[in-house]
Amino acid sequence: MGQVVNIFFINISIIYLILSLTLYLMRHVFPIQIGSPRAVRVVFGFAMGVAALLLTVNSFQVEGTRVDLRIIPLALAATYAGPIGIGVTIVMTIAGRLALDGVSGQLLQSLATLVAFLSLSFLVNRTRLRRGHAFTTYVVFGTILVLIRVTGNVPMSMFINVFLPYFLMTFFGAWMCYWVAKQIEAHLRMFRLHTQRATIDELTGLPNRYMTLERLNDVEASGLPWALFVIDVDRFKQLNDTYGHRAGDAVLRRIGMTLREHCPKDGFVGRYGGEEFVMVTEDTHDAKQLAERLVRAVRETTYMFEDQVMPMTISIGLSIANAEPGTVVFERADAALYQAKADGRDQVKIG
Repeated sequence: MGQVVNIFFINISIIYLILSLTLYLMRHVFPIQIGSPRAVRVVFGFAMGVAALLLTVNSFQVEGTRVDLRIIPLALAATYAGPIGIGVTIVMTIAGRLALDGVSGQLLQSLATLVAFLSLSFLVNRTRLRRGHAFTTYVVFGTILVLIRVTGNVPMSMFINVFLPYFLMTFFGAWMCYWVAKQIEAHLRMFRLHTQRATIDELTGLPNRYMTLERLNDVEASGLPWALFVIDVDRFKQLNDTYGHRAGDAVLRRIGMTLREHCPKDGFVGRYGGEEFVMVTEDTHDAKQLAERLVRAVRETTYMFEDQVMPMTISIGLSIANAEPGTVVFERADAALYQAKADGRDQVKIG
């Protein structure tokens, strides 16, 4: 009994470690589900296969039967990643058993169990069960398969002292792992949401002021040449007063999209605040031509709001960094922007 409890805690620790690490590394592709891209399901199945291999190594044998909690990673793979995920887990499980035991009757019995498990995953995939119900189905089914294998093959005393506690621990451990997976997934989703809200401008989808300044500091610290564009929407207050703030929001979203479409791959564009945007590029040779293309692109774009055409333009202050602090470069670009405004707007000035 003591050995069963010891193996239980080792197995649970292995599953928890692999599951936590997998969910953290895959946090950018949430939710992991049967409808996820195939690569996502394969990776999750591979991770559960690694867990199954480690559980096989940390198992013990009773009357020729290995005792561990491999049913849990199998159930997790089937629940989260469907037939593809569990298929990958099964292949890795079989490879592990071959490495440990070679070809044996025990392996053939396990193979039959795994094939039945895979078949069940196709059936469950068609029934569209809720994730919790699907997980319960897999755990119960897997436990019943193990029960069928051991019933009549081991003495009753061993069944009571070893396998009955094993079944109870399997159910307890399975639900504990599933609950942990749900909690980790929920926390990582909330973390991603709060991170996005803290760094992304909700209106335009561009980096917000905080993130823009962070990236600006990174460019400054790189020591490479860079160009700074301070961009302002012309007569934006007049637009809001005439058409309302909803029209202003629509214009900002569209201009933000236009700037992002024309931003070079080596640069970035962010919303600095209000109707002001900032763009940074590492290509200083064509900076003026790029600024003029931005002005022209905004001027030639048709902005519509409730069937009304709203002609829009932008003014740009451009400054090239010459190994001076970013604040100095920003002040020059800002002064150039004000000059562009004073000289009639819809143009570029270099500071």
